[in-house]
Amino acid sequence: QLETAFGACVREAAAGGAQGGVFVEELLREARHIEVQLLGDAHGGLVHLHERDCSVQRRRQKLIEVAPALGISDAERAEMLRHALALGSACGYRSAGTVEFLLPKGRGPIFIEVNPRIQVEHTVTEEATGVDLVASQLRIAAGASLAQLGLARQQDVVLTHCAIQARVAMSVPGRVTSYAAPGGPGVRVDGCVFAGYLPP
Repeated sequence: QLETAFGACVREAAAGGAQGGVFVEELLREARHIEVQLLGDAHGGLVHLHERDCSVQRRRQKLIEVAPALGISDAERAEMLRHALALGSACGYRSAGTVEFLLPKGRGPIFIEVNPRIQVEHTVTEEATGVDLVASQLRIAAGASLAQLGLARQQDVVLTHCAIQARVAMSVPGRVTSYAAPGGPGVRVDGCVFAGYLPP
């Protein structure tokens, strides 16, 4: 069925105004989704804030994020961090951003994309490193250097905790009839749900 599917894709791309070119991606089974958080300033400063594992997903929506990523080798981790910094350095990256990789079993990391923004899962990195990414991004936009943020060197970014984010995603429309926020030591809640909330 590949030849027929390929032809259909070419026709659909051409009908959408593109040149009709398509490409085929390799299917990577048992690949983990690992992200590396970057902070860069306008003064040539660039650091990573380690990595997080975003492999648990439902319909391409991340549900569980863990920082740092557990169960990956030191070599795999070092390679992803090195690639992320090289990419950020090559383009003079300025702001908070995320370099995303797939990590297939038994192979090296494969680049997916760069998200040049804060992502929902930034909170696990904040909790694991103690660095407020939103405040850092705003200060960088106002001209602050990483040195002014206390992050002049990579060694200034220290993993102090392991953090886990669990995201609740509604899959059935309807009104929230009751809501009790979780709590306790070390629990952070970022959300907008309340009793009576009707999702758009």
